[in-house]
Amino acid sequence: MEFIKSEKGKDKLIYKGYMYTFEKFGTEEKSIWKCDQYKKMKCKGRIHSLNNEILKEIQHNHVQDCGNIEAAKAVNLIKNMATQNVDLSTRAVISSASTSVS
Repeated sequence: MEFIKSEKGKDKLIYKGYMYTFEKFGTEEKSIWKCDQYKKMKCKGRIHSLNNEILKEIQHNHVQDCGNIEAAKAVNLIKNMATQNVDLSTRAVISSASTSVS
């Protein structure tokens, strides 16, 4: 279970090669996450979690998209490096991030 930030700064959950966006809080403060492909693929995949522990997993109707997840992680890394190292040039940030991702 891993978290990254979306383009809008919200949490996204990565688990078993799938990416999820926060949907709502359920009973007893558990978090319900829906598959990132719920609109595009009409996927009903969901994760129910509580305190970073998976309680329930609802299956997907598509294969994992590891390439998309790796790209999202790389973009997050670049954004984090750019905000933490404001004195670095764009080229230096991207170069440093690309060596970290490879």
